[in-house]
This record gives sequence, structure tokens and C-alpha cells, in this order.
Amino acid sequence: MKQLIYTFPEDASTSTGVPFWSAPKRFPHPLQFSTTDLSHLHFVMAASVLRAETFGIPVPDWIRNPKMVAEAVDKVIVPDFQPREGVKIETDEKATNLSNASVDDAAIINELIRKLELCRENLPAGFRMKPIQFEKVLFLQLSFSNIFITHFFGQPNCGIGSRLIMYTCSVIIAEDLEACI
Repeated sequence: MKQLIYTFPEDASTSTGVPFWSAPKRFPHPLQFSTTDLSHLHFVMAASVLRAETFGIPVPDWIRNPKMVAEAVDKVIVPDFQPREGVKIETDEKATNLSNASVDDAAIINELIRKLELCRENLPAGFRMKPIQFEKVLFLQLSFSNIFITHFFGQPNCGIGSRLIMYTCSVIIAEDLEACI
């Protein structure tokens, strides 16, 4: 998000002179992660538990204690954001939408299968991912949507399209998983 803001500051204009951050786009406000903000900690807690359960990693009891999670997170060193020059961010929706004529479903499926097979080679013998209950995923989506709302509307729980945002979060999480393959 900080790279996007660096590339397109709040007063940026398109090649036609129209403000880049005009409807439906909203200028984002990057959050500074803070262990004193419970919504940030709840997101870390929920995502950690979901990931651990999915991969069969034992979940320590302390993960449900915000104070202990804050202490663990405070030990993590995250480097400051450094913008990169010359990053190309596609802004033409037509360029990112594939027409049906240009999509070769079989090739896409075969490429995904190939990537999955490569990933499987790095897993321990007999490894199986464990499905998680919908309610647990919903908690992560709610936690993520609060952070998302805060980025774009400046305050959590403001009630603006929360169901749409939860759906969007589901799509983002699914795309994120696909990107990891």
C-alpha cells in the first residue's frame, strides 16, 4: 500500500488530467502496526491460529493472551518501508481483464497443477493440510475487514459495506493463497 501511495500520491492525476484518487477509488491511509491496538493484535492472533491449525502446528496456549502476543510481536524487527523507483502499477482495467477468447483454461490449470506438484515435493512425507471451520475463517475475515476499513475510511467498524468488504477479503485471501502456490 505504501508503494501505491508513493507511486500515486493523494494529488496524482491520470494522463487525461483526472484525479487518480476519484470514485470509486479511495486514497488509502497506511496503518502503523501497534501492539497497543487490540484490532491489530486480534488479526495477528486469528491469522496465526488459522495458519497453525491448517498446517498441523501445535497452537501454544499463550497465543490467546493479547499481552503475551504483544510481547512476542514486539521482538520482531520489521524494516522501514523503502519505496522503489520505476515500479509499474497497471491502472487500465482493460489491460488486467482477460477476454474469454484469450484464456486457455487447460493451460492455466496445468500450470497450477505443475506449481502444486513442485510445492508437494518440499512437504514431509504423508503431510496433509487440515480444513478449518468456517467460524474461524469468519473471525479472521472480520478482523481483516476492520483493518481494511480503517485503511480506507479512517476508522474501524464504520459500517460502510462491511459484508462487501468481508467478501472482498475472502477474494484477497484466496488470491493470496494462489500467489503462494
